[in-house]
Amino acid sequence: MNRTLKNIIYNGVYQLLVIALPVITVPYVARILGAKSLGINSYVVSIGNILGYVIMMGLNQYGVRTIARSDRNTKSLKKEFLNLWILQLIVGIIVVICYSLFSFYNKDRLYFLANLPYLIGFTIDISWFFIGIEKIKDVVIRNTFVKFVTVFFIFVLVHSPNDLYIYILINSCSILFSNIIFWKKLHSCIGGFKFNLKKINLKYFIPVIILGAPQIAVQLYTNFDSTLVGMIAGPTQLSYYDQSQKVVRILLALVTSVSTVLMPKLAQLDKNDNGNYNKILKLSLDITFISSLFITLNLMVNSNDFVPWFFGTKFGAMTDNMFYVSLILIFISYGGVFANQFALSKGYYKEYALPYFLGAIISIPLNIVLVGKYKADGGTATIIVTELMVCLVRIIIVAKKINLKSMFRGQFKYVFVMIICLGIWYKFKFSFGNHLLNIIANTLVYSGMFIVWVLLLNVNKVSEYKNYFKKGE
Repeated sequence: MNRTLKNIIYNGVYQLLVIALPVITVPYVARILGAKSLGINSYVVSIGNILGYVIMMGLNQYGVRTIARSDRNTKSLKKEFLNLWILQLIVGIIVVICYSLFSFYNKDRLYFLANLPYLIGFTIDISWFFIGIEKIKDVVIRNTFVKFVTVFFIFVLVHSPNDLYIYILINSCSILFSNIIFWKKLHSCIGGFKFNLKKINLKYFIPVIILGAPQIAVQLYTNFDSTLVGMIAGPTQLSYYDQSQKVVRILLALVTSVSTVLMPKLAQLDKNDNGNYNKILKLSLDITFISSLFITLNLMVNSNDFVPWFFGTKFGAMTDNMFYVSLILIFISYGGVFANQFALSKGYYKEYALPYFLGAIISIPLNIVLVGKYKADGGTATIIVTELMVCLVRIIIVAKKINLKSMFRGQFKYVFVMIICLGIWYKFKFSFGNHLLNIIANTLVYSGMFIVWVLLLNVNKVSEYKNYFKKGE
C-alpha cells in the first residue's frame, strides 16, 4: 500500500474518531450546561479561534508546502523549520500578552483566562512540519490520545452549568498538551537546535503574511460571526446558531481530510512536473464532491429527528438552522479542493487569498443586518450565502489556469441523484414515534439509494480509482 493511501486512511480514521467522540460528549454537555452556557462558551472560543489563526498565520498551508518541497535531509529541514517557526513564536508571544490583558479587564475574565492555554498551544503547534514530511500517522496518534483524555476529564469534572469554566479549561489544555507532545518527536527528525538570531532568515515573512491574512479573513465569517451573533442576539441564540453548525463542521473535517493528505503530495508532483498532477486533482475533486453530497443528504433527511435526539428537546428551535446550514459542507469542501490542493500546491497565493477577503466583506455587514432582525436564522442565512460566494469565486479565479470542463465532467449527475433522494424523502418521511429509529431508517434507506445510483453511474470510474491506489508512490 503506498504512502499516500496510508496517509488518507490514517487521517480518515482520525476524522471518524473526531466524529464519534462528540456523539458521546455533545449530548452530555448540551444537557448539563444548557443553551445559555454553551452560548458563552461559543463566544469565548470564537475569539480564541480568531487569535489562534493570527498566531499560525499561513503556516498550516505555507509551512506544509515549504517543508514538503524541501530536500528532506536533516540540515535542510532544520533550517526551514527554524525560519518558519520563529515567525509563529514572535506573533504568539505578542498575542498571548495582549489576550491576557484583555481577559483581566473583561466581565467574563474567568472564562477568557480558562481559554489562555489554547493560545499558548497554538504558539507551539508544529503539526504543519509533520504533515509536510508526510508523517500523518504521528499527527493522528497524538490527536487520538489527547481526544480520549479530554473526553475522560469532561465526564469526570463537568456536572453543572457552574462548571463551564472547567469545560473551557479542559478543552484549552488539551490543545496545549497535544502540541507539547510533538516537540519530543521533532528531535528525531531534525536533531537538537539552538536559536541564533543572526542566522535566522526572515525570507518567509512576506509569504506567510500573505497566506495568514486570508486565514484571518476567513475567521471573520466563520468565528467572528459567532461573536456578532452573541453580541447582538445573546448567548441562547448564539448557542442555536453555533451548535447547528457544530455537527456539520465536524463532518466537514472528514470530507476535507483528503485535502490535508494530498496537498503536500501535489506540491511534490508540481515541483517534479509529474503528469499525474491533473489526474490526482480530478480524482480528489470527485471523491470530495460525492462525499459532501452524501453527508449533506443524510444531515438534511435526519435534521428533524437528530436535533431533539442529540442535543435534547430544549434545542428544538434550531432544527431549521441545521437543515439549511448543511449546505455549507458542499460549498466549503468543493471550493477547498481548488484552494488547498490546486492554488496552494501551485503557489498561487493571491488566488488562494482573495476569496477569503470577499467572504469577510460579505459576511460582516450581512450578519449585522440579518442577525439583528432574524437572530440565529439570520446568521445561518449569512453563512450559507457567504460560503456559496466564496466557493464560486474560488472556481472563477482559477478558470484560466486549469481545465474546468475536465474537472466538472460528470458531476452534475451526482447533484441530480441528491435532489431525487431529497424529493422522495419530502414525500415519504419515516415516523416510528422514536427519533433514533427514524434516524436509522432514513440513513439506511437514503444512503443506500444514493450509493446505488452513484455506483451505477460510475461503473468504469470505480475500477479506475482502484487502479490508482494500487500503484506505488
